Amino acid sequence: MPGELPWGWWLRARDGRFEDEDGRTWRTVRDAFWEGQLGFCAVHFAREQHELMLRVMSVIDGPRTGDGESRHDLFAGDAMFWRFYRCWLAAIGMLDLQVKAPATSNPLSARLSPEGRSVLMMLRATRDPAWEGLPMAAVMEAVTAAGPGSDADRENALRSFEDGVGFRRHLFARERIGRAHLVTLTSMAKGSGARMPTRRVAWSMSFNDAADRDDLFAWLACRIDRWDDWGERAFYQGADSLTRHLLGMIVVAQREGTFQ
Repeated sequence: MPGELPWGWWLRARDGRFEDEDGRTWRTVRDAFWEGQLGFCAVHFAREQHELMLRVMSVIDGPRTGDGESRHDLFAGDAMFWRFYRCWLAAIGMLDLQVKAPATSNPLSARLSPEGRSVLMMLRATRDPAWEGLPMAAVMEAVTAAGPGSDADRENALRSFEDGVGFRRHLFARERIGRAHLVTLTSMAKGSGARMPTRRVAWSMSFNDAADRDDLFAWLACRIDRWDDWGERAFYQGADSLTRHLLGMIVVAQREGTFQ
């Protein structure tokens, strides 16, 4: 059923390819969706478009953030591109436009349709490298609900979150070095050729006060689905690039009242 199983669950594997109900065969499930379902031609940059679709749909399916923050993160602030992409997702049935509910009939505010959730599950399951699991929904809800004013509750929520993130390839963490309270990002390179893969600190930010550090870490925790992309930016483009990117997002989030 749509929304319960990944898109393409009905495809049959035969002779190293995937066959649909019309007898058409595809090299991958993603090809069956991109070329067979959506009618796009086979192009060398399809993979990057699959990744963009995955990122946008993950944002739509995740905790609510402001449009400006998502535009800045995914489309370098281009409002026209962001609006077009949302309208395109609605046109191909990925968004749930409920005519009787005006608040959700707008493609800029609509959530994923059951079909959209199935496609999102497929894109996550077929991602290379494999999609890293996210913490339990209950943990994420606790982090979101525990605001800056509830110190004990927030600390418990953040500790549960830290226990749940495991050994991700790109990992934000809270640290204490001397009198400084830090948020660090450690990353592990892909395909570095090293016999022993090792982590290195790709980015860090220091605070004099633990509460200020925890405010930033809680904001990052609520956006864990973006950690891999931010980690890639810091690892390959440098820490300054990530700092500028995050500061831009935080400014927009503060303006929209979504910094939490």
